[in-house]
Amino acid sequence: MIEFITHIASVIFTAIVIVVIVSLINRVERKRHGEYHVTYEYKFFKFRYLEIQKMIEELDTLGNDGWEVASFAGEDSFYAYFILKRETLHTTKKR
Repeated sequence: MIEFITHIASVIFTAIVIVVIVSLINRVERKRHGEYHVTYEYKFFKFRYLEIQKMIEELDTLGNDGWEVASFAGEDSFYAYFILKRETLHTTKKR
């Protein structure tokens, strides 16, 4: 019976130590990245399959500007549909 109680106590102690370590790591990371916030922008594009070369060139240009394909659908027989996403990191001004 004493072995069972010590086992339960060691499990509880280990869980508490893990929670404390994770919360300290989170606090340090939040302080380190506290000056930044992330915003997301989205764009919707509809391209004709007949203009595939133009579509590839335009997507390549947008990719160089930080845009990436978030979703794609091509169920229509004439058009391809894209949702593009761009993540921007901003710094906040200290007051």
